[in-house]
Formats: sequence, C-alpha cells, structure tokens
Amino acid sequence: MQPSSIPEGVSDAAVAPLPTRQRADLRPYANEKRLFTIMAVISGLFWVALTVTTLGIIWIVMLLLYLLGLVAFSYFISYVRGNGVRVTAEQFPDLHQRFEACCRIIGMDKRPEFYLLTGHGVLNAFATRFLHRYYVVLYSDIVDALDGDPEALNFYIGHELGHIAQKHLVHHWWLVFARWIPLLGPAYSRAREYTCDQYGLLCTNNRLSAVRALSVLAAGSRRWKTMNPQAYIAQTAQTSGFWMALNELTADYPWLCKRVARIERDDSAALPRRSFWAWLLALLVPNTGFGLLGAILVYAYLLIFLITPGIAAYSGYTERAKQAALHEKYKATQVQLDKVYAVAKAAGAAVSSFYDKDQELPASLEKAGFQNPDTQLVKEITLDSDSAEIALQLSPPLNHKIMTLAAALDNDRHIVWTCSVGGYVASKDELPEGCTAVESSEENVKEEMAAVPERSLFSKILGKLL
Repeated sequence: MQPSSIPEGVSDAAVAPLPTRQRADLRPYANEKRLFTIMAVISGLFWVALTVTTLGIIWIVMLLLYLLGLVAFSYFISYVRGNGVRVTAEQFPDLHQRFEACCRIIGMDKRPEFYLLTGHGVLNAFATRFLHRYYVVLYSDIVDALDGDPEALNFYIGHELGHIAQKHLVHHWWLVFARWIPLLGPAYSRAREYTCDQYGLLCTNNRLSAVRALSVLAAGSRRWKTMNPQAYIAQTAQTSGFWMALNELTADYPWLCKRVARIERDDSAALPRRSFWAWLLALLVPNTGFGLLGAILVYAYLLIFLITPGIAAYSGYTERAKQAALHEKYKATQVQLDKVYAVAKAAGAAVSSFYDKDQELPASLEKAGFQNPDTQLVKEITLDSDSAEIALQLSPPLNHKIMTLAAALDNDRHIVWTCSVGGYVASKDELPEGCTAVESSEENVKEEMAAVPERSLFSKILGKLL
C-alpha cells in the first residue's frame, strides 16, 4: 500500500497553500553586491600578496587547514545525518512539498538535503556545506512553534536556500581578510541576512506570514501569536542611540525589529540614522563574529602579546644600561688603578735596586730612596720588610681598595713582584694588567652596588613581573 501524501493527523492547512511567487519577484538587498565587490577586491589582493611573499607555500598551509577542518566538521554533518530526520516525500511530506516549491521558485535544480533536527529550545534554522553538498536544517522547535501558521515555515526554508543561492557558503572562506575589517565585514554579513530575508519572503504567499516567522524569534514559540508587529517595528527608533548603534555596527546580524520592518514595509521602511560617535568607535572594532566582546578579547590578546615582549625588552634595556654604567665605572676605576700601579711599580723598582745592591730589604721606602709621586691617588705607601710587601692605601673614591706588591725571588735571586688588589673588586675589568683580586667582603659588595644608579620603581616592578 502506498503511503498517503497527507499523513494521519496532519491537516490540509498544514500542507497548503504552497508558495506561488516567481524568482522575478526577488528584491535582494542592494548594498550586498557593492559590499561583496569591495571585499572581493581587498581579499583578492591579500591572497595575491600572500602567494607572492610565501612563494606559494600559503596554499600548502591552506590545504592542511582545509583537511583539518574537514575532519572536524565531518562530526557535525554526521551528527545531523545520523540523528536528524531527512525530510522526503515519504517522511514529513508537508515539509517536503514546501521545500520543493521553494527550490523551484528560487531556481535551484540541484536540491540540498533537507533535515529536521531537535532544537532543544532553539528557534532557528541553518544551511551548511560539506564536500560540495549542501544541507538545510530546520529545528523542530521552530516547526512546532509555527504550527498555527505553517506557511511561515516557507520563510525559514527560503531564507536558508538564499544563503546557498547567493553562494554565501562558498565565498565565506576566501573573503576572510576583508571580513575582519571594521564596519565592512559586519556590514556585509548584515546585508547577506537582509538579502536572505527577501528569499524567505519570496517563498511565502504574503508578508504577514514572513513577519510572523521572524516574530517567533522575537517573542518565542507562543507569545508571537499575540505580538503586535507595528509596535515592534516602532522599536527601531531606539536603534539610533550610541550603544545600540555601536553594537549593531559591530555585529553580523541586524536588529530583529529592523528585519521585521524591512519585511513588512520593504524599501519604504523608515529606519533611523545611527549615532555618529557609534560609527567612529566602530572603526576601531575588528569583526570577529562576536561583536564588541570579540573585539575586547582580540585587543586583550594583542595587549598581552605586545606588552610581554615590551616588558622583556625594557627590562633588557635597563639591564644593559646598568651594565654599561658599570662598565664605564670599571673603566674609570681601571684608569685610576693603572696610575696607582705605576706608583707601586716605581716603589718596587726602588726596593729591587736596593736589594740587588745590599742583598737585603730596606727598612723603609725612604731608605730605598723612594718618595710618593702622587699623593692625590695614593694616601700612604709603606714597606713591610718582614713580609716583603709594599702596601698602598688609596685616596677617595678608591679608599675601599688596597693594592699590595708581594716580593719573591726568581732563580737568579732577583726580586719578582706580584700585584694584588684587596677590598671590593666588582670586575676584573677594573684591574690593571698584571694584578689579581683578593677575596672581598659582602659589606663591600653592597657598598659598591649601592654606588651604581638605581633603576626606577617602575622598572623594578617590571623586573619582578618577568
């Protein structure tokens, strides 16, 4: 036995009347074509530039991304095909008839697959594409909500078919660069919705059913039946304010009350001008698909991405500046210590000469005939005959250092002097050639570091952050 075209429990009103309008009645949103042309040119230039600068490697990357996306999206399509109900002449024939009628009106010879899927409270529908095959999905909640006006379902079917007919699902990926542009990207997305609303209107026999279809999204599955469309359209006057205008200018969807106004009144719909300041601020909001919130997240990410290296660079700069200051200080100290060492070597030469002559050390430097030639650098210079050492007490700012020459005899019984510098020695770069440092105390280390210019409090905080 062949199944009835009208299943038991489905009224004649549920399957009739079917849409009778023609494709010539379609009035797509005028701005969409212009916006698409601008975006196509911008994105095309970006793709050419990427191809040239990467020597074509970008297309290998895109192929890999496509394959990854294909694998990931396959789960969703499998979910729809495995859990949803495919609408056919045998399965929900009333919906199938409406779908076929809409496809004929739009001129869509190759039919998408049509599914009914539980919406878990979601009142909507969508179209998608996978491996060159198109899918239209109605959520069961919207079908149940429009049980009182089944012709309004034609609006949802036509709207989703409009996305396919306009090739929105094909153009989506390669327009990606232009879609990020503030104002332009969101404007194009909103224009697409307005155009697809016209496809939905094309598939209905009257505007009232189309208005009711959108009313469900506004008032819910029950209250739409008592909603006043004219009062709802009057709400468009509120969309000119700064915050409402700003959030619409950065969004992919127009305010629903505006969509209802355009459906109900066509081009005669008097929509208010948006706030100038909203336009101005929207120029700074990239299109992420999530409006202002998405832009805030993008800027927060960029802030972290840019500031972290900036902090590191600043910290590195201050550290290099500190090292440079220390180096200059070391250099200046070395110059002074070179002069002190020259005095020490002169004293050592006098003592060596005395020893070569008398084979014993003099009781003092004066006995060896030596006089301190630079009292500004060397405060005092003494000879300890018992330890065979010459000690030089230095004048400020080197008064925390002591230079010592220690005597030893070589194989020919000539005195050989060994230079060492005591006190705090920050770096061997301070020392004259031929001198070594002896152990210094922690107190002297702190004293020397305190003499180096401190970093600002801000730079200290940055340093702790890193």
